[in-house]
Amino acid sequence: MEKLTPQNAEQEHMIQILLAKMQGVPVEYKRGTDWCPAVPDSVSLNTEYRIVPQPTPLPITRNMWRKISKKWKYAAMDKDGEVYFYINEPYTDKDDDCWNNCSSSEYCRSVLFFNIDGINWSLSLTKRPEDV
Repeated sequence: MEKLTPQNAEQEHMIQILLAKMQGVPVEYKRGTDWCPAVPDSVSLNTEYRIVPQPTPLPITRNMWRKISKKWKYAAMDKDGEVYFYINEPYTDKDDDCWNNCSSSEYCRSVLFFNIDGINWSLSLTKRPEDV
């Protein structure tokens, strides 16, 4: 039998989903507007799948963290590219364009410059290393 190859982007995407499932990479399927964990050993051709997005932390080196007050435990980038530091872990809702915190005194805007090219703001939450 001749080797089959994907004929379009949709087929290529489905091959990537199959490979991800076979290799144990987490996959989600779309139910309404939400993404839900997919069953590892089944695929439906009329279902929309994606490989679970991985966090893309901000490029803050250990040396940079040493220069930032220890009270700031987290950093994250909003959709507009602004980076903020947080005392407590912030959260974001799917309808928000930014990270939220319970108190306005628990965050501050960063004055440092970071290369944010290729960073997905909604996956940018970065935790300060424990030993810095």
